[in-house]
Amino acid sequence: MQIDLTDRPRPLNEKWLLFGTLLSNTGNSMIWPVTTLYMTGVLHQTFTTAGIVLMIGSIISMIGSFVGGKLFDHWRPYEALLITSFIILIAVSSLIVWNDWPAFAGLIWLANFGMGVEQTLVNSFATTVPGEKTRIVFNNMYIVLNIGVVLGTLAVGYLFDYGFSLLMIISSVLYFFLMLIIATKFNVPIAHVRGETVIVDSATATVETNQVRPTFRLTPLLVGIGALLFITYLSYMLWETVMAPHMKALGMPTRNYADLWMINGITIILLQKVVSSWANKRPYQVSVILGSLIFASSFFFLMFVKAFWQIVLVFELLTIGEMLQSPQVPAWVAKITPKEVAGQAQGFVSMMISSGRVIGPIYSGIMMDRGLMNMMFLSVFVMMLLITASLAWTIFKNKHVKTS
Repeated sequence: MQIDLTDRPRPLNEKWLLFGTLLSNTGNSMIWPVTTLYMTGVLHQTFTTAGIVLMIGSIISMIGSFVGGKLFDHWRPYEALLITSFIILIAVSSLIVWNDWPAFAGLIWLANFGMGVEQTLVNSFATTVPGEKTRIVFNNMYIVLNIGVVLGTLAVGYLFDYGFSLLMIISSVLYFFLMLIIATKFNVPIAHVRGETVIVDSATATVETNQVRPTFRLTPLLVGIGALLFITYLSYMLWETVMAPHMKALGMPTRNYADLWMINGITIILLQKVVSSWANKRPYQVSVILGSLIFASSFFFLMFVKAFWQIVLVFELLTIGEMLQSPQVPAWVAKITPKEVAGQAQGFVSMMISSGRVIGPIYSGIMMDRGLMNMMFLSVFVMMLLITASLAWTIFKNKHVKTS
């Protein structure tokens, strides 16, 4: 068994992982909510163009997730994360000055690539934190992530009227401090262990040990989890793309849409510890499947809402499902894949999330253009039920094979 260690002997402290997550997601949440608004309202681009920019950004982020996984497993995780944080800082700080068309799109895409790599690397580092179960670490990261979303969207709501450049200045400061934390706290030992395959001859009772490097392999269970991530984030994109115009069509002011995201973030901050304490006492598949069913049901009820308070209740239902499902999935994937391919495993999670974000705006745009709002809600409800049922069946088959 060979172990490669970086220069520092101390393992990563969870508090620095969480603080870095807070800075990253606060900075990120000061960018994505205003992309469409800035492109259409200030740069005078069409909604179609804004949608294309977002779609390409999601594709680039997905590529970044793949690259991040490879870098963690096959290169130097610390150096990779440090370089990536510098790339994001350069992209965001450049937007302070170069925010005209088409430079805006190019810099947003560069930031998307960096954020895709960074998300995978940070998730991979989370699997190395000692002292607590991986699922607890991811639960804590999920809470901090949503605190960042609340802070970032609050800043957007209050500061956007003072200019896009001001938002990018604040975001750049946050990413600068993130880079400092990475530089000083993330140079920790990452063990790349070469796996051992043990072959036992029952007749002679001899044991033969071969040095084998494990590879990341898509099992039926991983495919099912990936499909669930894809449809979950495709569905989630409907809230980020079509709900604002849908609420406006129902006679609600635009500020109500911002209120929804504030309520979402506050709910997660207040209740995630309670939800995660329940989920952590049960197998991963229980909380993920239950959360997916609750998440899916919210889209069924969306077909019947007419008032803002009804939308709030439906969004709270979606939020509860999200709290049960989202933080558990990366920890589940980490558990069922070898430690030696932790980067690629978390890259797979990020890629499936990004692929849902790619297709979501396209799908919602097509359905919106044809006036099929309720059909769109019904379709994602049905797709989520089918994929969740398929995942449950895969789990059942695996258990049956092991016990037979």
